[in-house]
Amino acid sequence: MDAMITVKNRELNGSAGARRLRRDGWIPGVIYSNGAAARSVSLPAHEFQQMLRHHSSEHVMVKVKVEEGKETAVLLREVQHNPLTGGVIHVDMQEVAMDKKLHIEVPIELTGEADGVKNHGGVLDHLLHYVEISCFPADIPESINVDVSALKLSEILLVKDIKVDASKYEILTDANIGVASVSIPKVAEETVVEEEAPAAPEVIREKKAEASE
Repeated sequence: MDAMITVKNRELNGSAGARRLRRDGWIPGVIYSNGAAARSVSLPAHEFQQMLRHHSSEHVMVKVKVEEGKETAVLLREVQHNPLTGGVIHVDMQEVAMDKKLHIEVPIELTGEADGVKNHGGVLDHLLHYVEISCFPADIPESINVDVSALKLSEILLVKDIKVDASKYEILTDANIGVASVSIPKVAEETVVEEEAPAAPEVIREKKAEASE
């Protein structure tokens, strides 16, 4: 947690105030604290977005300093983006105590090439994209890497198969939920050529003899 952002108290509220802040290069945000009222703040847009680019996940720990106040550690709970431009439009942060464990969802990253894909032409299915863990704030990983190299055709890797440092992390997600599997590829449907039905027997009709005059 080496990122440090200096924020300022926010007096402009509401959608109109938020738009004005964004025009001026600030992002509206809220810092939540256990046992204290939530604090409305503004974050420097360019600095904050540059910081995010250095992280693969948006659920990261950040040090913030509120103007002339003391530094505090916060967890980015939710970063809202403009659906059209992708720019950050609002940030929710949770103040945390560094000596208390917390529960957090972190993304799962699959690594390696599954045996069933490499040697048998199977298809890798990523079934679970996030896992909930318990750990101290300083130990929050940006992702949990799961090696699927040994996964064979028709096999499934479960949450209980994930390897983590037990001295730091406890996985809270149900142990029997599937994380990844290798499925048999769907065989392209073959065009079935229908056999031609046997031709109906030709009915031979005798040509009526022409009546003699």
